[in-house]
Amino acid sequence: MIELVNVPSLLTIQDLGRYGNQKFGVPVSGAMDEISARLANYLVGNKDNFPLLEFVLRGPTIRFHSSAVFAVTGDVEVRLNGIPINPWESYWAKRGDVLEVGTLKSGMYGYIAFAGGIKCEPILGSCSTYLRANFGRALKTGDILKLDYAILTGKEGKKLPEEFIPKYSNESEIRVVLGPQEDHFTEEGIKTFLGSTYEVTAESDRMGYRLEGPKIEHSEKGADIITDAIPLGAIQVPKSGKPIIMLADRQTSGGYAKIGIVARVDIPKVAQTRPGGKLRFKAVSVEEAQEALRRRERTMEALRLFLLGELRAYKLKALGEEIVAFIKVEKKR
Repeated sequence: MIELVNVPSLLTIQDLGRYGNQKFGVPVSGAMDEISARLANYLVGNKDNFPLLEFVLRGPTIRFHSSAVFAVTGDVEVRLNGIPINPWESYWAKRGDVLEVGTLKSGMYGYIAFAGGIKCEPILGSCSTYLRANFGRALKTGDILKLDYAILTGKEGKKLPEEFIPKYSNESEIRVVLGPQEDHFTEEGIKTFLGSTYEVTAESDRMGYRLEGPKIEHSEKGADIITDAIPLGAIQVPKSGKPIIMLADRQTSGGYAKIGIVARVDIPKVAQTRPGGKLRFKAVSVEEAQEALRRRERTMEALRLFLLGELRAYKLKALGEEIVAFIKVEKKR
């Protein structure tokens, strides 16, 4: 068990989301930055989808009431019993130990994973917190959380190679696939969208990021459409001409024209941009977006096996840029 001694900002339990229920009007939710969340789980020997803690900007203070292996991901200072330790590494905590997670130096979201995951009652197959529907709740000081059973031996001391630690800037180029309502925008409007810099506003949250910048011109078809599906990363442009990027807690459908969809591989870059941060957009084809995602997923699987000790790296490349070269570890008989 763990006790939340201090919760200075929004802290929730998340996994990778509540899939298969959008047809009933239930949002997917899940971790805002799936890469940092998945890597946190890999570091403690979990599968991708184990429930973990997501914090916004500033992390909690946690007291351990039983032994556990944990990892923190994010650009943040971490202390165990007052002694500095590193994020992106796994550590063993014993009963009575206190973990302090500081304020993120960059990015918006950080994660804390525990071997075995956090024990919870799934709602529609997921432990993801969705506050608007009271699926779970924001955690508070004094809460006690149970951890699921896990064999801890051999799970501490795992370290993500420096080359794979995500670096989130407050100025990013974001790849987008144009459409599906491209015809609701003039040629000049699309040029404005692709040629301008937009700023993330303070009116942004887990549902979507509102952007401020040059107005995007609609065609004679206007801003409104017959309501249709809202995929992750959909960029709606209402009558104001100011784009909104729909994220984890997005509604399942909407009636504003969508000028583009953010490529899945760039969702973490969007999510980790703070208010005041700048985004620029680059059009790519569906095939280019799919290939970038396949490349990332090959790398993620290789990293998972590397942290399990089943692969050994001999050449390292930055996450998402090129598949890392690994060789299989020969196991002793």
